[in-house]
Amino acid sequence: MTAGRAATEQLMPGGGPGAVSGAGMPQAKSKKAFSRKRLAASKQRSLAGKYALWVQALSLAAFSLAFLGWLNEIYLFWWDTPIWLNRYTEYVIILMFGIWRIGAERNPYTRKRLIVLVSCVTVLWWLIPWAFPFFEPYVGFLGAQPVFPAIHTPGTVTFFLVLGAVFLFGRRVICGWNCPCVGIRETVGFPFRHVTPRGKWAWRLRHTKWFFFILYVIAGAAVILPLNSWTATFLGVFGMLVVLPYFASMLLSPVIGNRGYCRYLCPYGATFGALNRVGFFRIDFDPETCNDCGVCSQVCDMGIPVLELGRRKGKIDVADCMGCGRCATECTKNSLAFIDVRSAVNPAVARSRDRLRTWAEQKTAVRGWQPWAFAAIMIFALAGGWWFSEAVGSPGELPTKIWAATLCLVH
Repeated sequence: MTAGRAATEQLMPGGGPGAVSGAGMPQAKSKKAFSRKRLAASKQRSLAGKYALWVQALSLAAFSLAFLGWLNEIYLFWWDTPIWLNRYTEYVIILMFGIWRIGAERNPYTRKRLIVLVSCVTVLWWLIPWAFPFFEPYVGFLGAQPVFPAIHTPGTVTFFLVLGAVFLFGRRVICGWNCPCVGIRETVGFPFRHVTPRGKWAWRLRHTKWFFFILYVIAGAAVILPLNSWTATFLGVFGMLVVLPYFASMLLSPVIGNRGYCRYLCPYGATFGALNRVGFFRIDFDPETCNDCGVCSQVCDMGIPVLELGRRKGKIDVADCMGCGRCATECTKNSLAFIDVRSAVNPAVARSRDRLRTWAEQKTAVRGWQPWAFAAIMIFALAGGWWFSEAVGSPGELPTKIWAATLCLVH
């Protein structure tokens, strides 16, 4: 190897030439360094690029508007909290930036994922609770009636449904495809992907999220108990510990990258990540076909050392993986493949680059009906939200309505 080639060789986190892993295996390393190419605002690729200052300034302005919208609804109450300056402002921003980024995205799988993500945030997180709010059944003693979708509120119906789905399919069912916290960082935070912290210490710091996970577990226990001064105080403090870092991490994106909150601070992501470890989801790694190019690690916004973990363990089964699919769909050797409960049913199907991209480009046998089915689900969700909003009425009527519907189904 020439001196020039050696100088440009990019090592994976954990050591220099000759370093060994915990298993005694030579540590995986990338054969080449990936340049941070300057990209036009109309282009987006899996490998993070640099964008013009005006694009970064526009993203920071959008982040600031989202924070101001929340602040206005909670504390300021300017102009009677209109849609362009309340907590739903964030979702409007996701829709506007999402349309822009969907058109710019070059990876067909990521483009399809962004379409689903932006659609779900728009319909489920914005339009239904804003235009057709209805209450969810729950167990415990909540301070306020939870409005659909209350997946982050322990004890609600959607909370338990999402936990079950994550166990079967992995954290990606919510974080990768249906989470507004990720949605705003994917669509608005894209100019800051290139500053994602990587390396040994950035990877070790991921454990900070378990502190917030413990607080979340305590909050879950608190809502089961009858509300008192202690539980009310704790839940209020916990809410601030979630919200303030949430918005602060947006404004710090030029320093910590677009996924700083997801990596280090999110109690919900930690909860779903724990199910990543005990559930069916993982990414299998084929050492025979891998050429150690390192692109899988470089495209990961969560800073996961994909190549190193694959070489050492033969799989990527960490709590941090959000299942975005960039690593698998950019691996030209098909060395990475998604595994979930469907793989237990049909082990022969490998959801690697070729299969995922073929599905995303609608070249499969089911290409005709899937987009229409998804659109029908979104329309049905809106119609169902309208019906529930009209039928359920006040919070006190909810148990009566559910009991009546149960009796109808039984008889």
